[in-house]
Amino acid sequence: MASSEKKRRTEEENREFNQDWTESFAFICNTDGLPTCLICHEKLAHNKKSNLERHFTTKHTQFASNYPTGNARKKAVEELQKKQLQSSSMLTNWAQSSSNVNLASFAVALEIARRGKPFTDGEY
Repeated sequence: MASSEKKRRTEEENREFNQDWTESFAFICNTDGLPTCLICHEKLAHNKKSNLERHFTTKHTQFASNYPTGNARKKAVEELQKKQLQSSSMLTNWAQSSSNVNLASFAVALEIARRGKPFTDGEY
């Protein structure tokens, strides 16, 4: 006989990122709602304290020993957050500039098509 019990799904557990984990384990919540490590930029699959703690203790023991819990770690995590914000803003600016280039290219192609000239023609 088949079991009529439903399988447990992690999506239904409504796990949320706890802001205290940022200082404790150097993780932030990314746009997908998943935890991202500020040190190695690795994304974890679920918002579980045990997963974050295991990642931090196994992969970043040097960080934990250099910056013990307290004011020093808080400053180090803030610096990592600033770096993360800078890199994401640079990526956003780059994506926006490439979008502008695409728009200009489409405008030129539209004008060439309106004049009825081939794209290989040199002057428009």
